[in-house]
Amino acid sequence: MKKTLKTIPSIIALTSLFLMGNASAESLAEQIKKRSAEMAAVKALLNDPDQSTRLAAIDMMLKSSDTAMKEQAYSAGFNSADDAVRAIALRNKLNEVASLTLYFTLAEAATENDKKTYQKFGGSLTLVMDKYNEKTAKFTAASTKEPKYKKPGNVSGLTVSFGTYYCSGTLLLNEQSELAGNVNCSGAMFKTKASII
Repeated sequence: MKKTLKTIPSIIALTSLFLMGNASAESLAEQIKKRSAEMAAVKALLNDPDQSTRLAAIDMMLKSSDTAMKEQAYSAGFNSADDAVRAIALRNKLNEVASLTLYFTLAEAATENDKKTYQKFGGSLTLVMDKYNEKTAKFTAASTKEPKYKKPGNVSGLTVSFGTYYCSGTLLLNEQSELAGNVNCSGAMFKTKASII
């Protein structure tokens, strides 16, 4: 009888824990559904017929401290049919990246100088972003080859222009969310791409 009396509180405690765990799981599920509905409502604003609403929505989502909201904004922003929305996503993303690596393509008809330059840079150029001003979309950048030598660059719409000690280039945000264009390094011209997301 004493054993039975001792086990009753244990059974009650376990039952309470089970019920509390079940209740908190239900509460969590409710919170997730509520949050999902809120995020879907905000994301829907990115497809609003009014461009002002789309621009305000992307700007507010990207300035959010909520990681999930921000990532959803980048995904929707870079895939938007509205170039103004894509431009805002690009400007904000460049404000967050510390560096950007551009991968060169060596042309089949490359000269000896092109090949030497390609080898010198290892087929890529890493820009170290510095002093990015989100309002003016101007920045300074250096390459990892010559980090002390910083030159100005800027973002205009979907275009990024930059210069470093050895290289300069103009890149355009393409449909695959890559910056693609041409880079001139020490007189050698290379087609290049950099992933932005």
